Amino acid sequence: MLMRRFHSSMAVSSSLSVSIFKVLPWRSMRPSKVFITTTTTTTTTTITLHTPNPRCNNTALSFCSNSTEPADLCPQHSSKQSPLIPGLYLVGTPIGNLEDITLRALRVLRSADVILSEDTRHSGKLLQHYNIKTPLLSYHKFNESQREQAVLKRLQQGEIVAQISDAGTPGISDPGMELVKLCVDENIPVIPIPGPSAFVAALSASGLATDKFTFVGFLPKHAGSRKERLIVSAKEVETQIFYVPPHKLHQFIEEASSIFGDCSSKRSQLCATHEGLLRSNHHFLRSSNAKVL
Repeated sequence: MLMRRFHSSMAVSSSLSVSIFKVLPWRSMRPSKVFITTTTTTTTTTITLHTPNPRCNNTALSFCSNSTEPADLCPQHSSKQSPLIPGLYLVGTPIGNLEDITLRALRVLRSADVILSEDTRHSGKLLQHYNIKTPLLSYHKFNESQREQAVLKRLQQGEIVAQISDAGTPGISDPGMELVKLCVDENIPVIPIPGPSAFVAALSASGLATDKFTFVGFLPKHAGSRKERLIVSAKEVETQIFYVPPHKLHQFIEEASSIFGDCSSKRSQLCATHEGLLRSNHHFLRSSNAKVL
């Protein structure tokens, strides 16, 4: 079995959130390490796979923070700040820790005429925390085609429209791409406000190769199509990054382990991390375990 030669460490909380593990080369008998951590959120899981790099003998991913309640980091408007131009602002939002929002993002959210949000209840907590009164408008994959023209009209009238996702950067496996296309076609300014991105944060601390990688995003729901995409990724040399819902993580590990093992003379390194990986309530328990799954 692919998963049997493991030394693992586990963290126990209310839901699976972060896991990282490295699989041995076929001829190697040295034990690998498995790191599994958990937090209280259950949104999206980032999965990174990579063929073994002989220079990286150990792979580890851990995030620790002693912070409790985020401080209010948003200053009031300064007279030296130039006014925002009308247009669509793509604003990155925290992926687990409210302190990770930027001052510029807070300024844009305060100044916008409206904020497009995947889940207004979820985003409302962020706005409430920073005392932002800008009205929210729901904008998600189920209604974006109906909202596009109304939003486009507001932009054409010279409004400042900010778009946020539940966590991370809008348009990256989240709603926003089609609206951006419309704005580009209509010569409406599109201004990215840099901020957190789950897969970039995970990749940077994974210990896997970061010079070349492929961001695959979410895999197809259909088993056949999903298998075909995994086979393509297994044949690639660069790091492969997937988004996987937490409740499908077990299934993904089984499928990917089998396919990546079959498509290579060496086993692959697997790193999984949760979108809530920057929360402050991480607790680690370490133990030896013969099986991960």
